[in-house]
Amino acid sequence: MSSNDLDRFTFVERVVHWTVGMTFVLLLMGGLAFAYPSLFWMTVFFGGGPAARALHPWIGVVFSIGLVFMFMLWVRDLIFEDADWKWMRAIKYYATHQTDKVPPVGKYNGGQKAFFWLQSVLGVVFLVTGVSLWFPESFASSLLTVMRLVHYLAALGGGLLLIVHVYLATIAYPGTIRAMLYGTVTRGWAKLHHPLWYKEKTKV
Repeated sequence: MSSNDLDRFTFVERVVHWTVGMTFVLLLMGGLAFAYPSLFWMTVFFGGGPAARALHPWIGVVFSIGLVFMFMLWVRDLIFEDADWKWMRAIKYYATHQTDKVPPVGKYNGGQKAFFWLQSVLGVVFLVTGVSLWFPESFASSLLTVMRLVHYLAALGGGLLLIVHVYLATIAYPGTIRAMLYGTVTRGWAKLHHPLWYKEKTKV
């Protein structure tokens, strides 16, 4: 890391981010193992089927707490503004790396904000449906059937978002993931992807 790098995320922000990310991966692995017999082998990472089922809701508790902290840490910075809607309309240019056609943004772009809010909504869905499945004796069987289906669909949606998130942070836009590994980014990366934030940080 260079002394000219810019600070982007604090240690606390990174811990919260990785806590949410890793617990979601564990939940997804467990859920897929329960849903598909061909993937049941993944329960070995939890100590077997019974252990996986016992741990799943508790991992969900940690995940939910992490999401609450994440929401409190970032909600003020991730409220949509007019500039973000303009960025969203130009997302095809961002995806094809035609940055000269993309409106300049601050610390977060419209895509990152959309991801945050989608994740937050899914988090609420996971919590509500997960609690009902954890305590099935408290709910009608017809409601449990609906909750199970919604939980499953939310997991698929969350899994897709995770794949896109990892792809964008690693392959599509090199240098992005280091922000969550070390808390810093290069000045070149900041100037290219978040020019307004770069100006704010460097006073240029």
